Amino acid sequence: QFQSLQLEREMCLASNCTLARVNLSLRPRLEDGKASLAIKYQELQEIREACWDKQQRLEAYLENWSPQSALGQLQAKLDASEAESEAQIEQFLAQDLPLDSFLESFCQSRTRSHICRTQLEKLQELLQKHRVGRDPAG
Repeated sequence: QFQSLQLEREMCLASNCTLARVNLSLRPRLEDGKASLAIKYQELQEIREACWDKQQRLEAYLENWSPQSALGQLQAKLDASEAESEAQIEQFLAQDLPLDSFLESFCQSRTRSHICRTQLEKLQELLQKHRVGRDPAG
């Protein structure tokens, strides 16, 4: 029985030695894999940061160029154009502006106002259609 235990011990030692050699032979591959994984994690971090930056820029862009923002900008442009027309009328009535200059500038101002109003109304119409199309109860 002692001999069988001795034999079993020697077999375990031999097996252990073989497994250790195999493990040692795989060590360079493991180290390469660890290094590769560290590089991949670094790349992932860089991509994550780039993605986050792009997402922030996109959100800022969408905030600045949303349909509601465009509507507000068009409304401000229309208000400014209307105020310009009113100022021209007042200048003309106060005789601070000659007729030819008044007619030219007033026509240009009214044309801009008309174009802006048309764009504003069209955008409002499109937004209304979009809201109705998205609202299942509408």
